[in-house]
Amino acid sequence: MPRRSRVDPFDLAAIAPLAVARVADLVALGVPSATISQRVRSGRWRRLFPGVILLQSGPPTREQQVAAAMLYAGSESVLSGVEAARRHDLNRLPDDGSIHLLVPEDRRRRFASSVLIERTQHLPPAVLRGGLRIAPVERAVLDAARHCSDRDRVRAMLAEAVQRRRTTVERLQAELRTGNQRGSGLVREVLEEIAEGIRSAAEGWGRDLHARSGLPPMLWNPTLRLPDGRFLARPDGYIVEVGMAWEQDSMEFHPVEEDDTARRRAAMISAGVVVAHHRPRRLRTEPAVVLEELWAHYRLAASRPVPHLIVVPASQSLPPFATAPE
Repeated sequence: MPRRSRVDPFDLAAIAPLAVARVADLVALGVPSATISQRVRSGRWRRLFPGVILLQSGPPTREQQVAAAMLYAGSESVLSGVEAARRHDLNRLPDDGSIHLLVPEDRRRRFASSVLIERTQHLPPAVLRGGLRIAPVERAVLDAARHCSDRDRVRAMLAEAVQRRRTTVERLQAELRTGNQRGSGLVREVLEEIAEGIRSAAEGWGRDLHARSGLPPMLWNPTLRLPDGRFLARPDGYIVEVGMAWEQDSMEFHPVEEDDTARRRAAMISAGVVVAHHRPRRLRTEPAVVLEELWAHYRLAASRPVPHLIVVPASQSLPPFATAPE
């Protein structure tokens, strides 16, 4: 019987550009199933999932793990959650090593370690990133948030998606209404905060502290303009009725030099605004002292004329996906 010719390496690379392939595809290419089993037993190749082989002896890279999981889940699978959000260039994400995959509702796959396979009626249209099918940013970040119970982490990841103009609160809320409702309670609350102007976990702490302070309502991240329309500042918080701003000296979403921060603060003060400022850490470690200081600044602001400024709430200050001109 003539010996079977060897598989062309170029053909093998074509079906497994990341050195990950389905057993069925290897067999179709001409690799005998006995050869596949022998190489796995010898350690030359590794079985990552049922029916999915890593064509090398060493441990898989993250890219290979993701590609293998998607091969196991099927051709219609879509990568979502933290891994997909990271591929949308978001950074404020939990350190979660799991791989979250969405598959059609009629798809059956057994549980695999470190892989969450979610059957859904609402499979999102895939976006291609690095040759992989990933969920749109709204679905990706919401799936990541739904599987997180830490309010600060949920605040951070959702706020970053909005702050960096990857999406809008309205699009996130619309996606949340149509998607899986499991674990959506906390996500819904945080989206309401972001709609009010909260843009970071630290600002969320400020909102919580203000809520029990007894102070008048505060706008979050409004745009302040001078009477002639020129841009003045965008403080973290602002009490309109007395002209008091609250700045939380965090670099998380305000990556500016210290002298720029001082210049912005000086500009507000010169326009008649009373400015309180605190390090975010103090909101957690010294809340009672911070409240006393806020009330002192409020009383000072109330004793002075209210500055004549144009105040634009965060929800109206920029159109979706626009970039601040200032």
